[in-house]
Amino acid sequence: MLMFWHREPFELPHCLVTCESLQVLKLNLCDDVLKLPNHFDGFRQLKFLHLCGVKLSDEHLTNCLFSKCQLLENLEFDCNLKRMKLLYIDSASLLYITFHEGNFYDSCEIKISCPSLKFLKCKCPIPKDIVIKNLFSIEYVDINFQDNEEKCDDFSISFEKTGILVHKMIKEVPSISVLKLCKVSLRALYEEARQVRLSPICFNKLKSLTLKLGDDEDHMQVMIQLLKYSPKLEVLKLWCDEMHDPEESIVCLDSHLKSIQLIGFKEEENEIELLRFFLKNARVLEKLAIVWAGYALKSEEALKKVLNIPRTSSQVLLTFHDAKLKRKSTNWLDYC
Repeated sequence: MLMFWHREPFELPHCLVTCESLQVLKLNLCDDVLKLPNHFDGFRQLKFLHLCGVKLSDEHLTNCLFSKCQLLENLEFDCNLKRMKLLYIDSASLLYITFHEGNFYDSCEIKISCPSLKFLKCKCPIPKDIVIKNLFSIEYVDINFQDNEEKCDDFSISFEKTGILVHKMIKEVPSISVLKLCKVSLRALYEEARQVRLSPICFNKLKSLTLKLGDDEDHMQVMIQLLKYSPKLEVLKLWCDEMHDPEESIVCLDSHLKSIQLIGFKEEENEIELLRFFLKNARVLEKLAIVWAGYALKSEEALKKVLNIPRTSSQVLLTFHDAKLKRKSTNWLDYC
């Protein structure tokens, strides 16, 4: 990893750019502006690039940087995009793109055109817009737009804008096998769906779904819609604040859903009700993992409530985990 602090635009040294053996570059400029040398031909062997604390200001520079690194596979951003109106990532070789928590994404439009891309993770403030195209190989999408509600208020994020943005993103990747959505994304999708402005998206290849649910019915309704349109879903992971029991008939519960993980369990009655729903309706369920909330007091009564829930599947492995110790605390194998 290279770290520089110049308090002025930093130009990459010629010896670094022309290094034939360089495959991994982690660059931290401590919030200085990045410049490329004249006649930049790209890093010939570079496969992993992590830009941290880098101010990007030139649209042509960034497009040149990514497109001319012809072996680049992994790109990570933790950057200041305040001066950027457009960040364009056009690469035939990129497999992984990650946007970390950075600053000033809200004035920048992000465009991604990477036909080999398999993994896209957005753990960052909500940008002005995201346009994704030619993602023919995409398998894994993780959208985690500022899921801290206090931050959302600070940035004056419109649920309408967010809902349209998230819907547009996932609409372009219907063939993914893994999808993760944060609380802000779910609530925004609910608001847009409630206004009948968004059409359902069918994920025929989705195998794993991870959701960070909030403490209201909105998140539950979006979860039900996602389950309805994911007929081959096998793994469901819920990071929950509070839950309610949905009364729905869902295709993936009848034939595909084999594993459920519930994180942040506080032994609330509505959590027990949701577990009852899944154990009753998930007919091929094999594993149900329950992770206690860090502050929750584990009780024998709560364990008994879960263990005594009737289940449709012939055999379900129930495991209980301690969030603080990050290890399994109780292992139960139950049969109907």
